[in-house]
Amino acid sequence: FLLIQCLTEAAFAQKYHHEDSLTREQSKKLKRDEFRKNTQRYFFKFAGVNARLDTKVEFDILDELLTAKVGLEDNLGLPGKSAFLTAVFIHRITPASGIYVNYYGINRTEDHETEQDIIFHSDTIPAGTKSKVFFNTQVVSMGYLLSLKRDPNAFLGAYFNLYLMWLQTGASSDLGSIDTKVNFAAPLPNFGLVAMFRLNSWLHLEGNVGFFSLKMDDFDGTLFDFNMSLNFKPLHWLGLSVSYQEFDIRVGFPFESIYTTVDYNFRGPAVGLNFTF
Repeated sequence: FLLIQCLTEAAFAQKYHHEDSLTREQSKKLKRDEFRKNTQRYFFKFAGVNARLDTKVEFDILDELLTAKVGLEDNLGLPGKSAFLTAVFIHRITPASGIYVNYYGINRTEDHETEQDIIFHSDTIPAGTKSKVFFNTQVVSMGYLLSLKRDPNAFLGAYFNLYLMWLQTGASSDLGSIDTKVNFAAPLPNFGLVAMFRLNSWLHLEGNVGFFSLKMDDFDGTLFDFNMSLNFKPLHWLGLSVSYQEFDIRVGFPFESIYTTVDYNFRGPAVGLNFTF
């Protein structure tokens, strides 16, 4: 009897386990089917930012043991405000994973007459010297998006991205004392969170924050990215956003005989359009 009872209980347990497995599989299939029918799997955002910028570049001449630290806005007249375009793209491939892409690009060039003496390398550049300075950056961030929370009124995801940054900066003067150009292109990892919350039928709160830090023998870098916006949706696929954006980066790297440190940030309000499909 004990043997028969054990066999009976095992048969029932196997049956219930099989039914539970079918239930879980059916539940997963149902979620996948609902996700395929979901019309909000693609998210595009384009925004124009009116930002305040602060850029400082430090040149260390390795052979001469000399240092020059220059504020491109304060010392060399580079515009401290600029309007430029940023873009975000999110594609939710499955209920749990997707793609996250972020872009911005700023190009600034200015001819300027110095208003104060500047010590650059071993020379003193007197006030009144005509100079030209430029600072161009193109940044694309792309990678994997993991969905942590998803329901009709909220979405929370963690992204693991790679920042591809192209940076060109330099300065020159009519005296020839300033004549330095630096090119830098490197991939930088970045980790962060993306959140979207539905406040009511026409208003959504959205944001993202990311951070990265790395220090090696010949490279030193930190990165911080932040965006918070209100999205007004007159249509289910169209939104008008008002946001605040901030981006801070500090990188130190060798270029030829110069070790260059760039400390750069922008922050300011933005307006844009969102498209959801």
